[in-house]
Amino acid sequence: MKRVLALLLVLTACGSTTPRPLSIQEAERLALVRFSNYTTGISAFTASVPSPGGRIVLDGRVDFVNHLGYAGMRTDGREDAVSQGLLQWNLGRMAFATSPSTTAVEPVPVVDWRVRALRERGSELDGALRLLVNLGSDRPENPQLLLQSTARWLRPDKIGDAAVDVFEGPRQKDAADARLRYWLDQDGKLRRLEARLGAQEDLAVFDFADSKQPVQVIPPLAT
Repeated sequence: MKRVLALLLVLTACGSTTPRPLSIQEAERLALVRFSNYTTGISAFTASVPSPGGRIVLDGRVDFVNHLGYAGMRTDGREDAVSQGLLQWNLGRMAFATSPSTTAVEPVPVVDWRVRALRERGSELDGALRLLVNLGSDRPENPQLLLQSTARWLRPDKIGDAAVDVFEGPRQKDAADARLRYWLDQDGKLRRLEARLGAQEDLAVFDFADSKQPVQVIPPLAT
């Protein structure tokens, strides 16, 4: 009898880490992610973005209220003029300045920023930047729609000493995999985001931390 009971406990423990549909409470938690970011205001972040030209590493801040980002950038394995520098971007445009820094230096330097529209397709970097500034909303999502979707709870995990739950967002129509995975701590705060960008098999990874440093908008993006 004891052996049977022990086996049942093991099977129950194993089953608890099997991906499954969301509970009502989990759907409500996931529905609050973008609203929670909005109320946080500003977060520091680091990102690792796979691309055909090499892994892009970003280190900066994102303002979820004003949909604005500022970061230093480098590209593994490259040393040309456009593989390293400073980036600032909003919902529609990005600005790049050549710089030896790979972090968001303060104050924002007065340099020759090159500005262009964000591409909707064909650039993993642009996809990552667009994703970051779209992570905040002034209202929660509808948890009922998440319950009816393909969103799933994947597993418990940890980031440092913080316990998190990993959720998979809804899949796009006819897609084999969801494009987003959310790592939420026990307060519902987004600690990490994994994203499938473009045709890359490896996931882009974004880690978030508290920050009170505002993003100083450069003149070309101020309007």
